[in-house]
Amino acid sequence: MRSVVSLRRLLPFFSPHSRRRGKGRKVSDMFGEAGREREDLNKWQGLEHEFRVGISSESPELYRYARFYHVDEVIHALENYTFFDGERAVSTKLCRRNDGFLRNGSRIYICTGGHLEIATPECKNAFEVLKYDKASEIYMQIGVEEANKKYKKMRRGSREASIQAWKANVELDKRYSRGTHESYVVERKRYVGKEHLFIPFLVLRKIFFGAGGFIAEREGIVYVISPKAMVARRVFTESPSQWPILSSRDEPLTTKDKYRVHVTSGEGVRSEVTRLVNNAITSFVLSAIEAGKIRHVEDIWNPLQTFKDISANISGDWWIRLRNGRKVSALEYIESYYLEPIEELFEEREASYWDKYALNTFKKLCEKFHQGLIEDKYVVRRVEWVLKLWVITHEIDEFEYKCSPRGKFDYRSMYLMDEKLEKQIAASFDFTNLCDYDLYERVADRIGVERILTDEDIAEALLFPPKNSRAELRMRLASEFKNAAVGWNKITMKREPKVQIELTRPGTEEYALLFERYPELARMPNAMVVFLREGRGRGGEPSRQILVRLLAEEDEISGWEEEIIREIRSRISRNPYLDYLLYANNKTYRFDELDGWNEETIQRKIEEIKRSEGCEEDEEDEEEDAEGSEEGCIFTRERATRVSRSESVSHEDEDESEEDEEQQRRRGGSSSGSGSGGGRVGRSVGGYSGLRRWLGRTYLMI
Repeated sequence: MRSVVSLRRLLPFFSPHSRRRGKGRKVSDMFGEAGREREDLNKWQGLEHEFRVGISSESPELYRYARFYHVDEVIHALENYTFFDGERAVSTKLCRRNDGFLRNGSRIYICTGGHLEIATPECKNAFEVLKYDKASEIYMQIGVEEANKKYKKMRRGSREASIQAWKANVELDKRYSRGTHESYVVERKRYVGKEHLFIPFLVLRKIFFGAGGFIAEREGIVYVISPKAMVARRVFTESPSQWPILSSRDEPLTTKDKYRVHVTSGEGVRSEVTRLVNNAITSFVLSAIEAGKIRHVEDIWNPLQTFKDISANISGDWWIRLRNGRKVSALEYIESYYLEPIEELFEEREASYWDKYALNTFKKLCEKFHQGLIEDKYVVRRVEWVLKLWVITHEIDEFEYKCSPRGKFDYRSMYLMDEKLEKQIAASFDFTNLCDYDLYERVADRIGVERILTDEDIAEALLFPPKNSRAELRMRLASEFKNAAVGWNKITMKREPKVQIELTRPGTEEYALLFERYPELARMPNAMVVFLREGRGRGGEPSRQILVRLLAEEDEISGWEEEIIREIRSRISRNPYLDYLLYANNKTYRFDELDGWNEETIQRKIEEIKRSEGCEEDEEDEEEDAEGSEEGCIFTRERATRVSRSESVSHEDEDESEEDEEQQRRRGGSSSGSGSGGGRVGRSVGGYSGLRRWLGRTYLMI
């Protein structure tokens, strides 16, 4: 039984030098008859999976939906987790909350709908996708395990419950669904406009690659080949939120001559063979379309309905209707229009061990299905939906399940089911559980499920990005530039503009300029104003400075300078009208190319960015020396430079006249011009929280 515990025992002995090459090709087979290297079947691809995160109980599988507010706890637990070598699980964060890259190049974030999603790094082939998909399961196990340490302490004394994670896409109620998206990079000019050749394959491939599971239909709760197929709403549309079979969104995340094929009808599976063969055969079909091997396929009548009909039929007699009215076998359709072109492609391309394994397995499964041998041991050990059906039918006695009283958010309150069906549904969900109730790992070895990966393969994918990939460059850049924001194909250097705080009041001429441009200031003579000064540095780069004028006396802020500037920065970042000030000076470096990255080119890119950043830092230092300024926040009593018409100004304050301010000062109040009392800041405000309250009622602009 494979688990995170067994992998942790292996990790301390695993180093970059021990990374396995896997089964490759012979040098003598790399060249064709002409003596030149043949093109291989590698295709850049990746996988995104939204995990089900929720709370276990005596009947955890029958909750109507997962409780998404525990997603934050899992991500935070991973952010604080450190491996044996001192490296954190989450190596870098993006600008947004709960969004970053794991140390192996995968991205972890909360997607639309509040689901926790992990996207694998850019992988060259299906075998690498399989490795990093399994690594994402281990990361989820670690995150849940660490989150439960804190969660169980908080719930001390209450009934036993814990956070769990499932790799399930669809609940019994089809309204609640999570996605598994596959991405394949193709040549734009060779693919765009040929999507009609690809869609029939996506409609029919569920026969081999469905995840299996229960869903609620009008006639009752039924087991289907693909729960995800049963919730599809479109065939081909742009937005993944409309649950299409294939998305038309043009977001390549690479160079413009490439196109990212975004398959939104994928499913999360536990079977290693199912995942490998699914991605491999799909990439072969796309390569055959690009190469012109697939030029014509018969159109399927109503592809969306056929998609669902195929999934609902677990008997094995799969027939489809074509647009011309003919009925044909789904297996014969796949073999004639897709399998034969793939075999032609193999004759021309260099195939790796795993390429040949995937094709041979696919052909063997076609043969078994033709013979009606769905419950054959070869099929059960390799096809996920058949394996899951076998487990809940023949291994159900090994599954421990205790029926509990029905709860408020319980499927049993919505649908009729006896104890046997209830136990089967629970076992089906536990088959996808990645934590304490992992039924798949409990029965896999006993049934003889075929495994492809070794513990060393998964350990490598857990700790390192794919070798000679853009993901390796990305993580190297993240380690070199700690304060930078890293994306899939870019790195942004954060350059916050200098903040200068003035304690003097604007002069008459400054007020006149402000009133002319912002008439509403005439009703707020004591407004605090933020100026954004823009200019050009010596290198021609934009130079910006934020000027904050505090309407207060110097002794009121004495000793609180750093706290004030930190609070002001925080409030600027939270203000949607002002937050651009903090990243207006940022500079972004792109690395769109997917190919060509190795140790030499990666190091060259790092040095290039270092040189660029070094030159600009030198120019900024020279400007600071010339101006006689200091680093960071600057407090001054000097008269501020008048505001030009080109400066951008933001403001907000309370209506209060100069007479009210003078009366308040005589009473010993604040000289800040606040209409809400204010009071002196000093050390008597009650610490930093008191400072926040003082700023909150005195300076409402930020």
